[in-house]
Amino acid sequence: MPFPWLRRFGSAETGRAERRRSMRAQRRAHGEDDTPQEDTKVLAERRQFRVGVGIGAAFLLIIVGVVAFGYYQSFYKPPRVWAGSVNNVEFKMGDLVQRIRVLQGVNRYQGGQVNLSTIPFEYLQNLIHAEVLRQQSPLLGIEITDEDIENDLRRQFTPTPEPGQETDPGQLEQEFKANYTAFLTATGLSDGEFRVIIEEQISVRALAALLSRDIEDPQQQVEIQWIQLSLDGNISPDDVVRRLENEDFVRVAQELNTAGQFSGTNGYVGWVPKGAFPNLDDTLFGNEEKGKEPLAVGAVSEPIFTAESNFIVKILSGAEERELEDRMALQLTVELVKQWQKESLTSGTSQGNVKMNFNSKLYEWVTDQVFITAPRVER
Repeated sequence: MPFPWLRRFGSAETGRAERRRSMRAQRRAHGEDDTPQEDTKVLAERRQFRVGVGIGAAFLLIIVGVVAFGYYQSFYKPPRVWAGSVNNVEFKMGDLVQRIRVLQGVNRYQGGQVNLSTIPFEYLQNLIHAEVLRQQSPLLGIEITDEDIENDLRRQFTPTPEPGQETDPGQLEQEFKANYTAFLTATGLSDGEFRVIIEEQISVRALAALLSRDIEDPQQQVEIQWIQLSLDGNISPDDVVRRLENEDFVRVAQELNTAGQFSGTNGYVGWVPKGAFPNLDDTLFGNEEKGKEPLAVGAVSEPIFTAESNFIVKILSGAEERELEDRMALQLTVELVKQWQKESLTSGTSQGNVKMNFNSKLYEWVTDQVFITAPRVER
């Protein structure tokens, strides 16, 4: 070794390193630090910056997550939620909204309004009823062709010439196309969407014609007049009954009755068969199972509450076998269709073939979506 004394005393570098370590140890023992104050401040600021960046990134992720979850819950998920099914055919909430918008378009064209307080659930039932009828049509012998749909469209939108007026087939065809195109434009519907509606309407008419074969004519009927009160009115039915104890029925009816297709302002309805107004049957014809006698001739009923209106009925003539008026035959047919739909829905539900999924949250979502396209101006 060239410098053997270094083994004894150590190299110069080793001596300097040991002295530095010794000096640091002495400073630490006296509470001193050899790190410059400026370096400590820089390190602290860097740590602060990294912590701030981390916290900001965490908040940003939370905000993005909340927005994404809200979008999923409000826009992505609801339209895809299962609303109902008939056997292997399913309806989503988006399908329900679309069909209600179709109804909105037709009503807007006709100058009507869609009642959003009742329509969503009712129209879901209508979708179910239409699909049940579509699947059962072959068993009922009902077949709707494209030609049937086209003929119904032309019946609705081809102008009717005046008696004795000469017609040009080419001109009528042009007017049909112009009228139908104007209707689709005004309602915001597509040709395919409206043809589905037409198909369903024809199917219901075919079902009605089938069921009407079982209506007996002549049959037992009761002659009545009534006072029909709106559900959203301020008139108490009980107050009306008390008035009738001292006032003439016709006079009160002229003041309060809601005139409609079955009665005039004086409340006269005419001869009514059993089943035409199911809610009135017990009052008009009695009910042996319930031990209820029919209302006597000249007597006035207590208020009869229904989903459409409130009624106070007076019997003018007791039950007689009479021929049906056309309007009562039509009303019986309408009620038979409703009864068929109700029984089919009940049977399908009990067998597990028909299902519906609806609650207050979904109802609110559907209502909000439909309200966006609700007509703002009454025609």
